[in-house]
Amino acid sequence: MIFSVLFLALFTTAIGQSVVITTLPSLGREAGLSEIQVAIIMSSSAVMFAIGTNLWSRVARRKGYRRTLMIGLSGYSIGTLLFASMWYLGIHSILSGVGLFLALLISRTLQSSIMSATPPSAIGYAITNSAHTDRVKAISKVTSANNLGQVLGPTFAGALVGFGILTPLYSVIVLTVLAFFVVKRYLPKQISTVEQTTAEQPSEHSYVTVKPITAMLVVFSACVFCSMAMLQQTLGFFFMDEYGESTIAAAQSVGIAMMISAASSFAAQIGIIQRVRIRPEKLIQLALLLLAVAYLLCFLHQNTIVLYVAMVLLGSGLGMAYPSIAAIASSRCDPDKQAKVTGLITSTPALGYIAGPPISALLYSYDHRYPFLFACLLILVIFTLAFIKLRPHK
Repeated sequence: MIFSVLFLALFTTAIGQSVVITTLPSLGREAGLSEIQVAIIMSSSAVMFAIGTNLWSRVARRKGYRRTLMIGLSGYSIGTLLFASMWYLGIHSILSGVGLFLALLISRTLQSSIMSATPPSAIGYAITNSAHTDRVKAISKVTSANNLGQVLGPTFAGALVGFGILTPLYSVIVLTVLAFFVVKRYLPKQISTVEQTTAEQPSEHSYVTVKPITAMLVVFSACVFCSMAMLQQTLGFFFMDEYGESTIAAAQSVGIAMMISAASSFAAQIGIIQRVRIRPEKLIQLALLLLAVAYLLCFLHQNTIVLYVAMVLLGSGLGMAYPSIAAIASSRCDPDKQAKVTGLITSTPALGYIAGPPISALLYSYDHRYPFLFACLLILVIFTLAFIKLRPHK
């Protein structure tokens, strides 16, 4: 029951994030915002999320994971309502220009500052309710909600956007409010976790004693998510500018593309990671090669069929890359550093989404396909490093 409740909490927030990513370019175009303004909103949100995750993890250890999880879910619900309402004012020309941009920026960063309490508190609760030898499995059970949310989120957005471009955002509020009450009703209360043993706390020097292999893997993972963020920032605008689609149709097309990618990622994790015996070093190299080919196809494609093939390769590569990077990072560190290393790896999506959208918006202003080309070149660089530096560990 505990893991099901935690799964639901992360699942609803993952759907919400997927909905925002799917609809944001169309919302920006509908409200008259530029690509760089949309990118700044996404990037600033990621910055606040990365900072908030670290801060809330400390609060959760002192005040309790259940209480902090409820704060995160309530903040997500209220923040989404505020964020969607600002878009409503912009679309109906009640707010416009700099005023609208600032209102959206402030509301989104405020939302991220509170909703960032959800992941560390859910994962922390899972860790404290599992044996030391089963912690990786416990974390996997909970965080797999992100994969499923990323599969269903774009579908959710594409299905509802036909009823109004803001309908998916408002609908997410219903899901997160439901998750809040499920957590409140079914998740057992916990005492403050300050009493944890010293072995479970990060040491004062753990922040600086990072092995070179760990630093390299963190860079790999951040680059993978930076490339993904660039694609997601670009895709909606690309459908509107290259294929002449309306804002509603573009949101639906992005939803289909991201659903294909997320489904392929989920299938790769279930069908390859868990069933095929390939060393994680080789999996990373294979995954990066798939990602490079996928972004190259995005750059060269002339019809949506080729683009959807690229999304299949993209999802498969992403599904293999992230778990393999996390596995190597956790297996090549000292046991007392495992929590710290896991924290570093899990922070890389936010790092990627800080850098990706602004780079993408800048390149998009020169050529609509340049973000795809840059992503391809970035992945090729880290593929080369992985091929040279990553060797099977005895």
